[in-house]
Amino acid sequence: MTTTLPRELAVISLTAGPDAVFRYAELTEDFNPIHLDPEFAAGTAFGKPIIHGTLGLNLVIEAIERTFGALPADVEIDARFVRPVPVGSTVRAGGSLCDAATGTYEIYVETQAGERAVEGVCTIGPQA
Repeated sequence: MTTTLPRELAVISLTAGPDAVFRYAELTEDFNPIHLDPEFAAGTAFGKPIIHGTLGLNLVIEAIERTFGALPADVEIDARFVRPVPVGSTVRAGGSLCDAATGTYEIYVETQAGERAVEGVCTIGPQA
């Protein structure tokens, strides 16, 4: 890497209430009732609607964009969804530089209580 990378990604937060989740469903055309229908979700293992996992992952992308001013041309993300997040929760996303030589960040999406919902790494390619 020819430039100094920031040690931390910007932290982005969102309260994922029913309206935000519905707007995300419209954007992605993912109208799965586990996200939108409290009656349906009550009959599942989750017991209530959960946010789209990719909604949280998009916060990571926004954190990268906010940190670098735009989404770098060469970004690889390897993430896993580790915990469902109930609709109405506030989540935050960010990351910490763990290997400057490769431009690798440990990334996360977590609840206000600090419970991780998404974990992984992203690698930011060489910056111009």
